[in-house]
Amino acid sequence: MSFYENVKSFIKRNASKSDQLIQTKSLKEKKHGKTLSIQYKLQVFASELTSNQEVIDSVVKKIIKKDNTKRTYAGKSDQDLTTYTNKIYQYESYQTNKVKLVPSQSDRLDLFIEDIYLGELPEHYTKDALHYLQSTIIMSFAYINGGPYKLWNGPDNELEQGTDSYDLTIYIQFS
Repeated sequence: MSFYENVKSFIKRNASKSDQLIQTKSLKEKKHGKTLSIQYKLQVFASELTSNQEVIDSVVKKIIKKDNTKRTYAGKSDQDLTTYTNKIYQYESYQTNKVKLVPSQSDRLDLFIEDIYLGELPEHYTKDALHYLQSTIIMSFAYINGGPYKLWNGPDNELEQGTDSYDLTIYIQFS
């Protein structure tokens, strides 16, 4: 019997036993068949956590390097930008899910993105976030703001380019 046949036979024999072996249920089953609902959510900017622009820039560089989509300017061509009145940033579509809240000894939550410490979560979020962190499922991500941009200047009928300081919009929700 070939290796492939052995694997196929093993899977057939043990497929029905996988629930017994793993002994886990999906989140939906654990919640009695109900879908998860958002219990608490917050949005904070990296500039609210740290005034050190170099730290923000280092996080942004890691996100840009790791992002596989490479959709600069949100995937829009220069011609597409003529219909927008706001700045379109080069990396505004880039994001990461590597956002961590870590309880510290001072009843605060330290926030890390891409394993880089940004600062403590603002105090007005901490009490609720600590409560939900212990009893719910957390989903978090961060998007890049700022950096190189393009802006269509309608009256002058030209495309302007510039650069703003980088920042990050951080979303955290508990379900």
